[in-house]
Amino acid sequence: MLLAGSAAAEDPLTEEQYIQRVLTASLEARVAEAEAALGRAEAVGAGQWPNPGLEWQRQRAGSGRRTGESQDMVLASIPLVLSGRLGLEAEAAERGAQAAEARLSRARAELHREATRAFAEVLAAQQRRIILEESVAELKRLGEAIAVRERAGEAAGYERLRIEVEVAAVEDGLRGALLEQRQADTDALRLLGPEVKTLPPLQGSLAPVRGGPDGASLLAELEARRADVRALTLEAQGAESARRAAARSWIPEPTVSAGAQFLDVGQEGAGAGYVVGLSLPLPFFQRRQGEAARAEARRGLAEARRASLLHAARAQLTSALDAVKGWRERLVRHREDVLARAEELRRIAGTAYRGGSADLLVLVDAERASREARLTAVTLAVAVVEAEADLLLLAGAYDGAAPRSSTR
Repeated sequence: MLLAGSAAAEDPLTEEQYIQRVLTASLEARVAEAEAALGRAEAVGAGQWPNPGLEWQRQRAGSGRRTGESQDMVLASIPLVLSGRLGLEAEAAERGAQAAEARLSRARAELHREATRAFAEVLAAQQRRIILEESVAELKRLGEAIAVRERAGEAAGYERLRIEVEVAAVEDGLRGALLEQRQADTDALRLLGPEVKTLPPLQGSLAPVRGGPDGASLLAELEARRADVRALTLEAQGAESARRAAARSWIPEPTVSAGAQFLDVGQEGAGAGYVVGLSLPLPFFQRRQGEAARAEARRGLAEARRASLLHAARAQLTSALDAVKGWRERLVRHREDVLARAEELRRIAGTAYRGGSADLLVLVDAERASREARLTAVTLAVAVVEAEADLLLLAGAYDGAAPRSSTR
């Protein structure tokens, strides 16, 4: 059972599985959830009816005729909010909670993009290491062949030295690739949270298999998809509701009191009666003008931020579409015009060398051309993945479904 559990723990993660783990277990996800929970908590209790009050008073007095006279009053009071501001305050708080949910969706979208890029960087680092390891092994094999020919007097020392220089250069590149792989693994592991101590194996392909994005539809649906735009819209609506609630402070909110009065309790001649009262504040001076002004300012700020965000997003989305298209075209052309020909050159050089019509150093040149073409292909593939991730984030494709809201 222990062996089975250990094997299961080392099962490779696909890109989707890795991203899902990041969205559920990373510290960044927990921070975003906590911020959303705080936003929801601020709406708890908003718009509730004021609490009633219960009061008891006892008064004692003496006169020339009697001593020990007392009076007890028990009063119950309740404020009457007749202005309708409570409903508006509850609406403003609900909009704030919905805005917090929308910000959570945007934070998860940004984390999704970061996880996508981290996954691609790990795969790319692995492929670079493998390419360089294979090239070192091939060059060392050629170096051994050169050494045999040199001992037989069929090769000069120049050829052996040239091979050694090439091997040393590629090994240096391999050491750099190993450092890059460790850095990529560290970044990918960090996103999985503190509970995960070692990065599970990741499996996937850097080759883009998705079709090209539809720029017209992305631009048309940008406003509806972007959760941060939705959050600013909700903030503006909430501020408007708060302003309307504060503006109703000119309507008096009376307090009604009712109770019983008891005279000389426990004495001869005790009596009882009732008490009814009405308290009416007069909002001549203080009518929550400051709250209304601040709410109006918050609404204007949210609307200005929303307009600025949409303008920038549309411009950035157009640029991102061009970037994705350009990187895709470069990758396709490189694979067809460079990589395929480099592999063919490598094959022809090997055939010519075995047939005796080519020098061994021709193989070195062909190996270098093939290696550089493969490394460039990996770099271009990573650029395509990152450009697509940036595009999908800008378009709001990672933001998911809108939160539960009456304004959807």
